[in-house]
Amino acid sequence: MDATGDSQGQGEIEMSYYSIETEQALLGSILIEPDLIYESVLNPEHFYQEEHRLIYENMLQMKGKQEKIEVVSLVARMGAAVQDIGGVQYLVNLSSTFPMVEQFAKHEQIVKEKFLMRTGMTSIKQLYNDMPDNPRELAAELMSLSESIGDEVRTEGGFRHIKDGLMDHFDQLERKKEHGLASGAKTVGKALDKLTGRWKKQTLNIIAARPSVGKTAFMLNNATEAGKDGMTVAIFSLEQPEVQLLDRMIAAECRIDGENVRDAKLTDDEWSKYTMGLSSLAELEIYIDDKPGRTIQEIRAAVRKLKKKHPELIVFIDYLQLIHGGKKFAGGRNEEVGYISNSLKQMARENDCPVIALAQLSRGVEQRQDKRPMMSDLRESGNIEQDADTITFLYRDDYYNQETEKKNIIECIVAKNREGSVGTAEMANLRQYGKFLDLEVRH
Repeated sequence: MDATGDSQGQGEIEMSYYSIETEQALLGSILIEPDLIYESVLNPEHFYQEEHRLIYENMLQMKGKQEKIEVVSLVARMGAAVQDIGGVQYLVNLSSTFPMVEQFAKHEQIVKEKFLMRTGMTSIKQLYNDMPDNPRELAAELMSLSESIGDEVRTEGGFRHIKDGLMDHFDQLERKKEHGLASGAKTVGKALDKLTGRWKKQTLNIIAARPSVGKTAFMLNNATEAGKDGMTVAIFSLEQPEVQLLDRMIAAECRIDGENVRDAKLTDDEWSKYTMGLSSLAELEIYIDDKPGRTIQEIRAAVRKLKKKHPELIVFIDYLQLIHGGKKFAGGRNEEVGYISNSLKQMARENDCPVIALAQLSRGVEQRQDKRPMMSDLRESGNIEQDADTITFLYRDDYYNQETEKKNIIECIVAKNREGSVGTAEMANLRQYGKFLDLEVRH
């Protein structure tokens, strides 16, 4: 094919990413029925042609000042700039030649979709020019791009009549009642359940503590409890390999000393417990991904895939600050962690499931007389506090004070609860087993 043919082919490809006629019809409809500007969800940047961006921007300014949008008033507002769009005659032509008012919503959708196509192509070209150093980073960038465009498309749902929502609510209540999931996913403790109202679908729940307090053991106890309650459990372990998690889960389930499990030094009685515990755990729908260095895009993709097969899903992540953002962040690590926490919240929403993420606390805790954690102790907090629906801190007084009266007791301090109360729930912490129990049943 000669150069002319190539040029024509390129032009055909470019044309698929904008529609001048649709933009003209949309602007002409507003000139015919000015109140349509109050229904419009577009921004000037959504228009491909610069002249149309300028016209629409002036229309929005008139909307903000409660001015009626018509050709004469629009010309007066634009002043000399009207010549940049082809003069007064161009506006007259828009209002007389192109208007199809009844198609306004459809035209808006086309303009928005063309904009998303152009944005995607621009991002792909930029990605090509700034090619990452490795295929994993490239995959993360592509998934991030896909998710950002997908999020834009999903925001176009619009209104629903309350009757439809109420019917869905009734169906969900019946289904939850039938399956025993009326209040969300159970936590490992009744007192914590009562305080938090359980872990509800579409929520991001943060469990935070200093190292060695028991975050991972607490997570595994809750994961096992969710599995026993009939849920499918996804565990992303970015810090520890699967075998270490299984050691802990078996010790807690079988009430066997964790060191004996790890070192394979089991008594005859413990072997019996071990065999029974293994059978019990094997029946649960628990899936473990222990690959280190996971990107948030990889996690979202894996959860989306699992959700298709298992509707009643709950996700645990150990831990948030070990997740990679998958791309470069001009604002440094705080911006990256903020992006990750926001992505986890979106993941909970789009998959209609609870997400529980562990988080590390800063060393600032150690420098205070009262070592109980506070919101400001969240390391590289970014938007964690804003995105989370619940934030629970784990605190052991016997970790810091050998003379404490609260030996083998862990405090679950609910510092944020978007839909319920804040306060503290205490649980027994049988550390040799890595087991957490309600205080009244610890014996």
